[in-house]
Amino acid sequence: MKQIFSAIFLFLLIVPFGTVSAKDLEILSIGFGSCLHQDKESPILKTIQAHKYDYFILLGDNIYSDTLIANEKIPAYEKQVNHSEWKTFVKQTQMLFTWDDHDYGINDSGSEYPEKQTSRELFLKYWQPMMPKNLAFGTKSQEGIFYSHWVNLNGKKIHIVVPDTRYFRSPLQKSFVSRLTGKNFYTSSNDLNRTILGDEQWLWLLEEISKPSDFLVFVSSIQVIPTEHPFEKWGNFPHERNRILQTLQNANTKELVILSGDRHIAEIHEYKVPGKRSIVEITSSSLNLPLPFLLLEYDSEWKIGKAFKEKNYGELKLISKDGKIMWKTSIQDLRGESVMEYDPSSLK
Repeated sequence: MKQIFSAIFLFLLIVPFGTVSAKDLEILSIGFGSCLHQDKESPILKTIQAHKYDYFILLGDNIYSDTLIANEKIPAYEKQVNHSEWKTFVKQTQMLFTWDDHDYGINDSGSEYPEKQTSRELFLKYWQPMMPKNLAFGTKSQEGIFYSHWVNLNGKKIHIVVPDTRYFRSPLQKSFVSRLTGKNFYTSSNDLNRTILGDEQWLWLLEEISKPSDFLVFVSSIQVIPTEHPFEKWGNFPHERNRILQTLQNANTKELVILSGDRHIAEIHEYKVPGKRSIVEITSSSLNLPLPFLLLEYDSEWKIGKAFKEKNYGELKLISKDGKIMWKTSIQDLRGESVMEYDPSSLK
């Protein structure tokens, strides 16, 4: 009996008061990132593995193969999936994917890409086996790769919504500077017939967003909130940007976050409108192809802090405690150290 009391006393010394047991606290950890070139070394994947995330979302440019013939992308896919660090990486976490221009078609391409159907087949051939079973991709006529996925976190509904910003997107409108310099700079289009998602995908998205959830993770391969830079973004189609922001503000969820990639820098933006839900977007790019020598960072009225321009990945942690979801998100560097973060609980 004396041994039993000694053991209990020792336990009370070791375990601090207020510690929450696994039954009272559940955590969902999601890693995310974009722009992973198959011809570059990827030491960052080993860093990510150490976290043992429940999910990792690749936000697009999962390979780099700009070609008008979709089947010419096959060698790039094969090289990526046969890297030793890739094989170890995908074995340790549940994967989710979307695409962006360099894996979908050619640079900045949209619905005009001539072999988008073949590209879709390749996307599903290589990535679908690594994703959760029973996902439904695209339209009933098998166009596009949009889908959603639900996660149960201690009885709370986590809704991950992944639209396709490539397959249906109207051509971009080049700016005057682009015509002078030959660089791919774009300006906003006032043509209300132009679209990012297309009619059928919009109907799907509105239905998904109307479903009740405790937390919504909205994935976009391109940035949603910022409008100031001249590259690809939802802001190139102002009516589409306004529509998606209004849709997210009115979403049938308690809280949400936007995850985006593409930009070869990491940033955090917060969209605030008086009387409306605040929307946070965290952008993570690039996993192994940073471009710190280029002017990629632009000021924005919604940006929080400065951009991070080296190799990076993102982290989203959701904690279910006392019937509520607490969350925070951050950007990690090559060593796995946090270089920027957003924690709503610290702002209250």
